[in-house]
Amino acid sequence: MKQAVILSLCFLPLAIIYIIMKLSLWLSSSVSEVKYVKEDAKRPHGPFLSNVYDDFDPENEDDNYW
Repeated sequence: MKQAVILSLCFLPLAIIYIIMKLSLWLSSSVSEVKYVKEDAKRPHGPFLSNVYDDFDPENEDDNYW
């Protein structure tokens, strides 16, 4: 029992470092995503295309495009 506690305490610093690294990565990616969204909202967006998903040639439905 005592040896299991000592072994657990030996790996505790590694677990703490792992958790801190994960939290810092999560926070930094969240901050960069918020910056990107704010910059994208300020950027002028171009004209939108209507009927983007329509077929190019409805008469030739048997053609394989892939």
